[in-house]
Amino acid sequence: MSLQRSKEKTGGAGASTGLVALVGGLAFSEFGSAYMQSVYGPLLSQLGVRLQADTAQLNWISASYLLSSVILIPVLSKLGDLYGHKRMVVISLAIVTVGAVIAAFAATFPVFLAAMLVQGAVGALLPLEMAIIRDRTGKHATKGIGLLIGCLGAGGVAGILLSGYMGTFLDLTWVLLAPGVVVFISLVLIIFTVPETTVRGEGRVDWKGAALLAMGLALTLYAIMNGNSWGWLSSVILGMFIVGIGSLIVFVQVEKRVSLPLIDISLVTRGGVGYFLILMLLFGAQQLGSGPIASLFAASKPAKVGYGFGLDSLGVSLTIVPWVLMSMVGSFIGYHLVRRFGQLTTLISSNVLVVLKFALLIVFSTNLPLFIAVQGLGGLGVGVFTAVLPAIVVQLAPLSASGIAGAMYNTTRTLAGAVGGSVFAGIMGAMFVSGSKIASLASFYVIWGICGALSLAVVILLPFSKRFGTPRTMLPGDAVNEPDLGFATKS
Repeated sequence: MSLQRSKEKTGGAGASTGLVALVGGLAFSEFGSAYMQSVYGPLLSQLGVRLQADTAQLNWISASYLLSSVILIPVLSKLGDLYGHKRMVVISLAIVTVGAVIAAFAATFPVFLAAMLVQGAVGALLPLEMAIIRDRTGKHATKGIGLLIGCLGAGGVAGILLSGYMGTFLDLTWVLLAPGVVVFISLVLIIFTVPETTVRGEGRVDWKGAALLAMGLALTLYAIMNGNSWGWLSSVILGMFIVGIGSLIVFVQVEKRVSLPLIDISLVTRGGVGYFLILMLLFGAQQLGSGPIASLFAASKPAKVGYGFGLDSLGVSLTIVPWVLMSMVGSFIGYHLVRRFGQLTTLISSNVLVVLKFALLIVFSTNLPLFIAVQGLGGLGVGVFTAVLPAIVVQLAPLSASGIAGAMYNTTRTLAGAVGGSVFAGIMGAMFVSGSKIASLASFYVIWGICGALSLAVVILLPFSKRFGTPRTMLPGDAVNEPDLGFATKS
């Protein structure tokens, strides 16, 4: 029996109870997924010791997960449309649980990296669970989706704090097993509390596109990772670049021809959508790609390497939390800032905050309190930008393609993080302290400078977006305000 029928029989109280029962398991899984994604940041220094990995390799932990998500999110989402969203949520959680167990017991860096690739399936949970809520809760969907997003933020904060605290007192294996336990519990809850969706899509998965995209990205990013050690002009590196980039070119051509592409390339050329996706590509590279950098810096021992604060896992987690909390604040106030100041001013101002963050990280790299405060400043800018830009992308797309546009935004952001992380790992691998495999202080400055430059580029490019004018699709009651880029905003 569907939730809608249950409401008709039980009235308001029954409907509320039914909504809580349905969304509860899904919300807990989002808490668990965010917990898992945030748990590794405070533990990077300990992972480096266990896996005998240098700072450049540790930066690949985040990049590998993001790369995997780029491929798995559209594939698992499409499989959910075809065979059932609950089924694919259960399968995804089972895959992620296995990945967490492998990561907890991994004794070598390659095995741990493989575990992170497996855990990329966690990125598909949110779109799959949003589909379940839309199908089963009707007019209460907005409330249910809001609960999912709220649990994502809570899980992120909990993961950072708990992993930092436990990492100080417990064996690393137990700390790494904890998110796997949380994910497994959510798997059991969903099996017994969440009904399957009733609507099925048509078509098939674009396996050819997925294979080309995976091969193109993997070869290109792996070449970047090893270019310095193997030689940028070596036949192996050049061969990987040629095959990888060639695969991506073929991928674009294939996606233009197939009726149900993995990624709708044609959408990029419509009404300015592509321009804003480029802005997200620039912004996402610094946002997600630089994630491990500050953690690695905070954990570095100044007496040994000449920089850092020598913090344990708990101390590192406390330097990250302000970024997460202020990012949540920014996401809450983004809409209100748009109403007050307009979209263009809001977007530019948010990027100015990010530029200031990276500039001040360089200036205050020896002052721990200011180092932490600067993280919060950047988090506020990130939260505002990522709250406002997706709505613009969806508004610019045709009404029939709004869901696809949202998925492309998320994929672009994730891809940017994977590319950014790969490039930053390459920079760290090329700039060692003399006579060691320890990343130099200059490598951190270079990366922070690049990140600031990327956001500065967004500031410069944003005013040119006014040429795209009014979006073709507007919600009832929306009004066009030319100073706000000509995009629809609530009056």
